[in-house]
Order: sequence, then structure tokens, then C-alpha cells
Amino acid sequence: MRLLLASTLIHVAAALVPPSTTKAHTYRPSTHSTKGRICQNSSPPTNWELGERTRVKLVPGAQPKKLRKKQRRSRSPMLYPCETANGEECWLHVPAGQSHLSERTDEIHAYVTEVDVDDAEGDILVLSPTRSEQTDRAPVTGPPNNGRLLDKLAKNDPIEGTVLRMLTKDVALVACRGVYRKAASGYRRQAAVLREASDLAVGDTVNCYVRLVEKSSGRLTVSRQHVDTGSLRKERVAARLRKQIKRGTLAPGKQRVATVVNYVGDFLQVDAGGLVADIDAPDEEDFSEGDRIMVRIESVDEQALTATLSYVSLDQLEEGE
Repeated sequence: MRLLLASTLIHVAAALVPPSTTKAHTYRPSTHSTKGRICQNSSPPTNWELGERTRVKLVPGAQPKKLRKKQRRSRSPMLYPCETANGEECWLHVPAGQSHLSERTDEIHAYVTEVDVDDAEGDILVLSPTRSEQTDRAPVTGPPNNGRLLDKLAKNDPIEGTVLRMLTKDVALVACRGVYRKAASGYRRQAAVLREASDLAVGDTVNCYVRLVEKSSGRLTVSRQHVDTGSLRKERVAARLRKQIKRGTLAPGKQRVATVVNYVGDFLQVDAGGLVADIDAPDEEDFSEGDRIMVRIESVDEQALTATLSYVSLDQLEEGE
């Protein structure tokens, strides 16, 4: 009778246990070896929510390890022994390029990312630093070896480049010696695009000059000759006009706004978005430099990137001609 009653109580107690949840069940190893120190703070398993935030502190002098030892030359995360705010043992995943976090002696804000399995220690609680710890508190130092920053470069600044690889037959990607760009993880070496490099090979060293710096995208274009600012502007205008011809926006019959560049006698010299032409000036109106007028494209020379323009009066605009 007593055995039957005891069995009934066990079944009732088991039924009252809630089912498994989304919490990460962690087991803290009773001992783990560190450099010059052995931690023996064993305690019962603790439940953690995935993504739960806490503060951790690195164990002084503890040696890091890779979580997956079987993978040689792997990019497995580097884990550092640490303790949570309530004294529980765990591991902190230090991302690549954030080695400065491993030297911290104060508390680090982190959150639970995963629970991995180790054959010797069982389930291991792994935390990662918050984004603010990785970016806002990263040390700010200058570029190494007194290098130059990308956003400080100017046209025709000399640069020594080494060919990394050929992008096409005559376009090379070169590493710029002493030039860096600022990234979230610190400072990175800058590469640049070099045109007219068909005579170069991988590993060749070449003296270049800054041609174009795109600060927003971090791109750098260099040249083997000094850059003429006027010719560079002409190249940009020519590239824009070719795109307009391809799209059909630069074609006979189209109208566009032009700026009066010069007014000589019966002719107006105008600039219509890179198209410079002379048009007949109407007798009933007076113009001055800088005035904005409407012109119509009569013909286009796609090879020379020139066009014949004509003046469009306000009456013609109202009539929709």
C-alpha cells in the first residue's frame, strides 16, 4: 500500500513540472584551469534566456581557447574565460579585430548568444559583447607608421603602389603604401584602381598620383601621370552625355534648360548640361551671363558629343511645341 501511494505521488509531481522552454540551460564546470589560478566555484545549473544581457568580467591571466579544436586553421571564435555579474562562470566571444576587449579589466556589457557543447566540460554558456562595446568604446588611434588617411588625400598626391591583381587586361588593383582608411575595427590598408596598366604584372611597384577620392564609398583611383583638373572634368561630362544618349534623354526634339555663358552680338553661347553651343538670340529679348533659358536639341553628333541647339520662347513652351 505504501509503495502504491509513493508511486502515485511521484507521477503527480512529474505532471506538475513545466515543459521545456526556450531558455538556454547551462552547466558551469566545477573547475577550469587558468594561468596561475584554479577556479572551484561549483553551483547548480542556471537558466538563461537567449539574448539576455548582463555584465561580465574577464578572469585575470586566463588563457583563451577556440571552441572547436578539431578544425585546423578554422575561424572558430576565440573564447575568453569570464564571470557574470552574479559570479557565474562563462565564456566571452571576442570578435576578430576587437582584441582590445581582451585587455579590459572593468565590466563588459554582453548578451547570451549560444550554448555550445564541450566533451570535457559539458554545456558552455557563450556571450558576445554588445555593439556599443565593439564600436563606441574601441580605442581611437592614428594610422600606423605615421600613414595617411584616405579622406586627407588630394589630387596629384604621390603614392607608391604594389600590384595585387589584374582586374582586366589594362586595369590593376594596387595596394597603396602608407595609406589607410578608418573602419569599425580600426585602420585598414587602402587599395586603389589603376588604369592603363597593361604593362604591369602582379608584384610590380609603380609610382602613382591620386586621381579621384570617393570618401563616401572608400574608393580610390590613381594614375601614372599628373591629373589635369580640367581634363578630369571633361571626362566626367563626356561619360554623363554618353549615358544620356544611351537612355534616349539626349536626342533630337528633346528640350532642356541651358545657362547663358556669353552674349556676343546676335549669338548666345550656352551650356546645356555639358553641351556647349551657339544659338541665335531673339531680337525682342535681352540676356546677360548666368541667365537660364530653354533650348531644343536639333541634332546630336554621338561621336564628338556635340549638338545643335535652338532657342525656345515662352510662347512655344505654353503652346507645347
